[in-house]
Amino acid sequence: MTILTPKGYSPARQPESEKPQTPPETPPPAQEEAAPQQPQQQAGRGQVQLHFPPQVIGVNCPNCNTPFPAQLFTIVDVGQDPVLKNVLLAGQLNVASCPRCGAGGALTTPLLYHDPEHQFLGVYVPEQIAVKEQQKVIGDLSRRLMDGLPQEDRRGYMLTPKQFLTYQSMLEAILEFEGVTREMMDKQRRQLQLIEQGLVALQDPEGLRLLAKESDADFDDQFFSLLNMVTESAASGGDVEAAQEMVELREQLIELTTWGEGVKRQRAAVAKLTPETTREDLLNMIVAADDPRVAEALVLAARRLVDYSFFEALTRRIDAAQAAGNAAEAERLTGLRERLLTTLDRYDQMQQAAIQQYTQVLGEILAADDVQRAVMEHAQYIDQTFLSVVGANLEDAKSRGAGAAVRRLQEVWDSAIELLNINSAPEVALLNELLTAEYPGGTRKILSDNREVITQEFIDALEELIAQVQSEGGDEVAQRLRQIRSQAQLML
Repeated sequence: MTILTPKGYSPARQPESEKPQTPPETPPPAQEEAAPQQPQQQAGRGQVQLHFPPQVIGVNCPNCNTPFPAQLFTIVDVGQDPVLKNVLLAGQLNVASCPRCGAGGALTTPLLYHDPEHQFLGVYVPEQIAVKEQQKVIGDLSRRLMDGLPQEDRRGYMLTPKQFLTYQSMLEAILEFEGVTREMMDKQRRQLQLIEQGLVALQDPEGLRLLAKESDADFDDQFFSLLNMVTESAASGGDVEAAQEMVELREQLIELTTWGEGVKRQRAAVAKLTPETTREDLLNMIVAADDPRVAEALVLAARRLVDYSFFEALTRRIDAAQAAGNAAEAERLTGLRERLLTTLDRYDQMQQAAIQQYTQVLGEILAADDVQRAVMEHAQYIDQTFLSVVGANLEDAKSRGAGAAVRRLQEVWDSAIELLNINSAPEVALLNELLTAEYPGGTRKILSDNREVITQEFIDALEELIAQVQSEGGDEVAQRLRQIRSQAQLML
């Protein structure tokens, strides 16, 4: 069973009028992996023992005034606590989120950052702290760092930490050690400005067209990766309306930019895949593709067909080209094979990591006394991947006749579906209902009961969704969506 979830979904836990208006944080460049959770102070199952642990402070939510505890780090020594580096670079250090309404943001606090590998000691003290108090704060933090280090690890540069006037400037200095240059950061800032300008121009088609034309070179892979990250940040902060506007901006820019032309070629190629497509058909399509990104999209969309036999067939074509004396073609196909293998390896690693993470989340929910509340507390993980993990465990429990496990997992499934539908657009909720209904009788009745939403726009949206689901390897769901589309077309 499959349930559709909106891209960048994050459930709203308050009515529309009470949603917190939290602006998205600026994400660091080239961060593709999910941001790690802040480590806990005490060591234990699934936790990390830190040399410089955070202090727990009380925070009152500015949105609903709910008091809750938060972790506050004032010293980060990546030599002794390396796990904190990625947390900081992902923008998740000293960030609090209200467990009741989801409002949150960065906590303003002094921070001392130590990187012994680069002999770097930097400190940021908020300007709200009086100048005469700042040196005392820096001295206290420096002494705590020195006291926490073995005698042999203490160095002269630690006596004069470099002070930064803003947290962003210290973050930029740290990023330079990670190979992120100022030019790269300047480009990211420029692209963030383009996102803001694009959102303003959404209501002005001609203005958006001119913006796309004038800045076409900046609308590249990095820009759209950044746009996706900002979209997810807005959604996870509860600002669903802003996230939806960014999704609309992305679709508009696909129509207006050179980068978007490549996306449209990918979508067109993937749309040609059907459940009847064979390995040989797929190989012919991939070999004929004049854009490597199209070839990659086809491989990922038809992942079930790309196995050892597929690569054997591709290798035979390479050998045939060499035997025919066509060295250029043999070289092209060899490069294509290596690229596809690399793409699949990266994709499979990401999928495996995601499954492991979602399996751990499921375990935490199952261990909770109140499943529905636990699902709410893990709302950021409730998406298609989570449902796939729950579904797989549910089927396994049924096959083993484990009645108690079936009931518990079904409760998790029902709570997750309820949560998803709270924040889904009516069309998405309707599609979820259609996908879980019996075909053809059940789906026909649901469509008949909802004739007012069966428009050409609904049909067009179904077409795009079929291509998207197919590109993600959901052949079975794509086939069901085609059947639903056929029924819906008869009702126009």
